[in-house]
Amino acid sequence: MLTESQVEKYLREHLMKKGWKIDMPEKRRGEHGCDIVASHPQWRKKYFIEVKGSGKAVLQMKHSGFYMLIGQIVSRMGIEGNGQNKSRYYAIAVPVEWEKTFKNKIKEMRYAWKLLKLKVFLVDQSGNVLEKSYTKFL
Repeated sequence: MLTESQVEKYLREHLMKKGWKIDMPEKRRGEHGCDIVASHPQWRKKYFIEVKGSGKAVLQMKHSGFYMLIGQIVSRMGIEGNGQNKSRYYAIAVPVEWEKTFKNKIKEMRYAWKLLKLKVFLVDQSGNVLEKSYTKFL
């Protein structure tokens, strides 16, 4: 069971290994804003990533966390949206064991998911990070 801070820590490390620069320190409790903002100097791209992790009520968190993440990331999107030729990427990061639940929920909102084009980072207990395109969930 990965907490939100563990998912965030592993993802920050993963992004830095891939050449991304983390633009802001980890948020403090109660602080508003995107969980991770990173930029890639060579590609001139910026990532905005919302992160969720497990708590005491794991099953409930998987389900309510999905809708919470979608609402949070949509509220951060700029007018140009999320596309390959854009300067901003939007993504969500969750524990890998949430993948099946998220896949089922995403299939229920297929058209909206195609519009959002969110990348999904799946993080495991060992700190391994899988990057999946939104198309892998449809």
